[in-house]
Amino acid sequence: MLADYQTLVTDLVRDDAGKIQAAERDRAILLAVTRYSKDRPRDKVEDLTPESSQLLPLPAAWDAEFSTLRSLEYPIGNIPPTLIEGGRYAFYRTPSALKIQLADAVAVAAANVRSTYTVKHSVTAAEDTIPVQDREPVACWGAAILADQLSAFYSGGTDSTIQADSAPGQTRAQEYASRARTLRKRYFDELGIEEKKSEPAGTFVNLDQADSQGQDRLTHPRRFR
Repeated sequence: MLADYQTLVTDLVRDDAGKIQAAERDRAILLAVTRYSKDRPRDKVEDLTPESSQLLPLPAAWDAEFSTLRSLEYPIGNIPPTLIEGGRYAFYRTPSALKIQLADAVAVAAANVRSTYTVKHSVTAAEDTIPVQDREPVACWGAAILADQLSAFYSGGTDSTIQADSAPGQTRAQEYASRARTLRKRYFDELGIEEKKSEPAGTFVNLDQADSQGQDRLTHPRRFR
């Protein structure tokens, strides 16, 4: 829960002078959860009710700024699951909303297409969707954000005319900058992520479909697909 991250981040930062306020700490935790969500998004499963034989609504919890559609299962219940191929569906925007358009018709029945998609993780006083084993790396990312802030604070408070051996503020700034780098490295190492190579939050799906008469399209003929 949120209290666990608050304790972990406080311990990792070691802000003995008390420069970081509780609100700043909680904002850093929120940013860390957002970062983790990009690297390890949460999968959510939801059954969709078709609006027509080839048009589905987006899942109710879909986040337009974040979510990615992982798969569509139709019909539901087959072993192994029968998944609609990625090239057989795409996003389609109507005047009122974004929809999912299928290349092949499905039976129009209640909740007969099962979607799997990604959403952000949530950390509150009542909910924590991050696996227990990943709490520490998430806390490390939040602590790194605060260590960067402390480094900037102490660096800005140092008179550049003072000699290095009598400038404790500058020394502290360097210490927090080094700590921030170490904490970020711990995040990547713990999650097994190569730095600067995170997965994108979204993707595009191509839909190769004939026109309404079943003929080749004028501006997108099959020979170019």
